Amino acid sequence: MKISGILASGAFLLQTASAHYIFQTINGGPAYQYFRTNTNYNSPVVDTTSNDMRCNVGALTGGSTQTLTISAGSKITLGLDTAVYHNGPILFYLGRASGSAQSWDGSGANWFKFEQRGPTFSGGSVTWPMSVSYDVTIPSGVPSGQWLLRAEQIGIHNPYPAGDPQFYIGCAQLEITNGGSCSPSYFSIPGHIQALDPGITVNIYSNFNSYTFPGPAVQACTGGGGNPVTTTTTRTTTAATQTTLVTRTTTAATTTRTTTAATTTRTTTTAGSSGGSPLYGQCGGIGWTGPTSCAAGTCKELNAYYSQCV
Repeated sequence: MKISGILASGAFLLQTASAHYIFQTINGGPAYQYFRTNTNYNSPVVDTTSNDMRCNVGALTGGSTQTLTISAGSKITLGLDTAVYHNGPILFYLGRASGSAQSWDGSGANWFKFEQRGPTFSGGSVTWPMSVSYDVTIPSGVPSGQWLLRAEQIGIHNPYPAGDPQFYIGCAQLEITNGGSCSPSYFSIPGHIQALDPGITVNIYSNFNSYTFPGPAVQACTGGGGNPVTTTTTRTTTAATQTTLVTRTTTAATTTRTTTAATTTRTTTTAGSSGGSPLYGQCGGIGWTGPTSCAAGTCKELNAYYSQCV
């Protein structure tokens, strides 16, 4: 899937750079101490067939990046430069390095998904897990050795085919100790998510009352096997049922965007000026009932469903 024409404009990319984000810290430490440094600032990857899907642009190796030693079963906090801004799922993977974590380019069927978080459907509204940091636990059954931890947030706010899903990716280098003997089903990246996967092409503004995560199933990897986990989030007419691996909620600097399910109405709660939407906030689109003017910047239509103050 290639980037759409509306996103190909250099001016547009410059204007919306502040609405992007990138993974860069572990446990509140220095930026890029353990995360590989990419070369596209905080911009997303949009071509699902590109090798950049592994660890982002310019991050196929990490010779200048340190490797974190951590015990299997430990919890770590992954931080971004700014809070996640776009609606979409967040998924976490481990890739077993062929050699050292610093030199491995992520090639081969060495990856598995161990956790994912998606929308919560409740009372006719949809809430996405949007935060500036995420706690994840390294599966207790992961074998000891050199690994890449891959974090992937997918922005699906600009529905296909008018726009393309945006992959915000980061890879951290780990030396896992005190590991177990689980044997997950591995896969290759790219190829783990197809261009027309319903999990990245769904229109979240129209009749959106259930969600299926993109890509392979989550594998808990807590024992000797892969322990696959159900990966579909659904909503009944009376209550929401979410069957994902982890039901932990993150609270640090969390930004919440709420959408109304089964209609085309979306509402956004911000702390912006009462005179209009803040810079990079929504200011229009089909079903939009919030401010249509901008407290800062100019309202620009990105697609029929979404206009933004830039």
